[in-house]
Amino acid sequence: MSNQIPVVIAGAGVTGLSAALHLAEAGVKKILIVTGSSIPTSMTAPGMLSGGQRDNFTRVAAAHQTDFAKTIWLFGDRAFDLTANWARNQGVPFSNCRRLRLIATPEELTEATIAVREMNAAGFTSQILSDKKLTASPWARALGPRILAVQDDGERGGWIDTHTMCRKLRLAAETNPAVQFIDGTVENISGYADPDLSVTIRGPESQSGDKKLQTIKTSSLIAACHLAIGDLIPSLKSALVSSADQWLSTSGPLDSIDPQSPWNTPGIAWSAFHNHEWGATQPNGTILLGGGRILRKWAGFEATESKVEAKISKYIVEQTKKSFPNWRADCEPILEASGLDCHPCDELPVVGPMYGEGRILVATGFMGQGLTLGFYSGFCLAKLLMTGRCDELPRRLWPERLRSLPDQE
Repeated sequence: MSNQIPVVIAGAGVTGLSAALHLAEAGVKKILIVTGSSIPTSMTAPGMLSGGQRDNFTRVAAAHQTDFAKTIWLFGDRAFDLTANWARNQGVPFSNCRRLRLIATPEELTEATIAVREMNAAGFTSQILSDKKLTASPWARALGPRILAVQDDGERGGWIDTHTMCRKLRLAAETNPAVQFIDGTVENISGYADPDLSVTIRGPESQSGDKKLQTIKTSSLIAACHLAIGDLIPSLKSALVSSADQWLSTSGPLDSIDPQSPWNTPGIAWSAFHNHEWGATQPNGTILLGGGRILRKWAGFEATESKVEAKISKYIVEQTKKSFPNWRADCEPILEASGLDCHPCDELPVVGPMYGEGRILVATGFMGQGLTLGFYSGFCLAKLLMTGRCDELPRRLWPERLRSLPDQE
């Protein structure tokens, strides 16, 4: 392998693979993907998809102003569309239906009503179904009495087969002559004053216990390695907060009484209690259920590992029964899983060139939307590298906004 590579990518998940394929499509002749030391986070993602942002429009607007809320919501919608179109074209199992927010308290209803008004004013589709509107809607029959209203954000929900998506991306990269892979991790970046960066890669441990080091010269490095970005780029470490979440797949349908219920349609993504409960309807009558972070220490934040806890699976099932009493939850979970997510300190993704060193680009902090935002960020970073600009990528997502944070050397 040559020690001169135009682009090195740290991370072989959805973001890194997307960036590599879009760079190759744009004409880059040699791209090196450093796979990392563990299974990519994308590979174990639950598969729920949503447009916009996971939290409601009012939450984003309150923290970052309404104009930017519109910008970041549009970013999420574009990410959803790009991922959905790619999945359809590649034959990846994918279902697209509705994005629904279940409203269980009067305070939430007030906030959701404002969110719908602001979303409609910004040009997005959303409506509140409450009282008579909810009763007359096809959604009402399957819902329990604790659900006061439903916020319907339109056809911005979905489910995707995560394993097939990742396999297809990996196969496309492996069969592209411009893309090479190397097992190992990026351990160090140096040569900031030189024409090319020096990237030190530590290979996997040999039978003798040695770990091979090699240095690659590169014009650009894309860091798409999730929480590990904080170790690779210490100035970002204090901005990236880990959080543990848990989910399970089990048999459905959500409405066992009415086979024609819209709740039994694959591709519905829903949430309740500001995403402390969430789920999606999958093909073949199965459902994806997640949440329960509030049962973990510090609600799962700053966790260093994530493991499946029986009490959380039990909680997820019990809460789902409260929302959907027609669901016959008399079966064991088909699959239980957990994982660590990345929440930047200001609750915005971190995507773009590093301040002070534009040859290093980063992408992380997708807060549960990594399959869509990661795929789209790969496209955006590739375009930024090739053309010097990417109008689709909001400047406010660039890591420069975090430059006042202290280094964590």
